Order: sequence, then structure tokens, then C-alpha cells
Amino acid sequence: MASAEYSISIKKPVHEIFDFIRNGDNNKLWRPSVIKVNKETKGEIGVGTKYSQTMKGPFGKNISGDYEITHYDLDRKLSFKVISGPARPIGDYVFEDKGGETKVTFSLSYTPHGLGKIMEPMINKQMQKETALLLNIKKYLER
Repeated sequence: MASAEYSISIKKPVHEIFDFIRNGDNNKLWRPSVIKVNKETKGEIGVGTKYSQTMKGPFGKNISGDYEITHYDLDRKLSFKVISGPARPIGDYVFEDKGGETKVTFSLSYTPHGLGKIMEPMINKQMQKETALLLNIKKYLER
């Protein structure tokens, strides 16, 4: 199984960080691979909310990276699963209020199947890069 985890402290209140991350429209602001994102479900963001995403893929081709929110605990935890695209990891954001700062931990995991197993080292490396993009949220929100 491929997995990655990254934690960072951001000098903003937990509700502000949670609200920023839960809103998939913000993915374009901190994830350079996201070209287009759209909320597909109506109503408030919560369990079952789906986003369609177009992302930059290998060899200059765009790939799908649609996802669905699977766990929603306000200001504490947000989980999702990727529901389209070549790899379909699951992910968690865990939020901890540190008195004026927020510690955010982003983790991803994926179990490759079939021929995908030989690509596990590459997938693992890419997931490590993806979780480390929390640095971009810090830069964006603390500016």
C-alpha cells in the first residue's frame, strides 16, 4: 500500500483553515495540478458532496480526479475518496486548534491492484508531493 502524511501549523484559526480546505473550489489556489474543479452536488458541503476535477497528468495529458467527501466533522476532520482517474486514493485532513494556530495533518493512502502494483513506488512519491502541498495553503492564507 502506498501512503503519505504531512503536517503543518498555520497561523489562522481552525475554522478558517477547515472552511478553506472543505471548499473544493479552492483546490486551484493551492494545488498546481488542478486545472478545473466544480461542485457537482447541490446544497451544503458535507458527507456525499462530490467535486469533479480536471488535473494535469503525465505526458501533458489531462486526467480526471473527481472526489467525494466521506467524513465531515466540523473543524476536526474531513475525509474523501477519489472516485475517478488512474489512481483512487483515500485521504484525510485532521485539524487541531493550537490557540491561534491550527495544526493540519493531510494523509493519503492507496492500494494498487494488478499492474498498478509495479507503479507503487512512483505513486508513493507522488502522494508525498501532494501532501506536502499543505505548504501552499500556509503561504496563501498567511500572506
